[in-house]
Amino acid sequence: MEDAVIVTTQMLPKQARALHASIRAQYLISLNEHWYADEYRYVPQGARHESILKKFPAMAAQVSLLAALTASLKALNQL
Repeated sequence: MEDAVIVTTQMLPKQARALHASIRAQYLISLNEHWYADEYRYVPQGARHESILKKFPAMAAQVSLLAALTASLKALNQL
């Protein structure tokens, strides 16, 4: 990834689980909102998710953050 921004932080597992749950909930609400929007009606379901993420960079960032939180929590057997 060119010119990637790297974010490093430390938090308690309880905080990480809470953040994970919060971001996941926000992401699912946004995805549901865009998934059924007229703009994506004719985009095949297999390509719809990627199309949405390309248009909404905050959602793509949420996916990356969720993946990082999931990996860190699994490493600690906290998820």
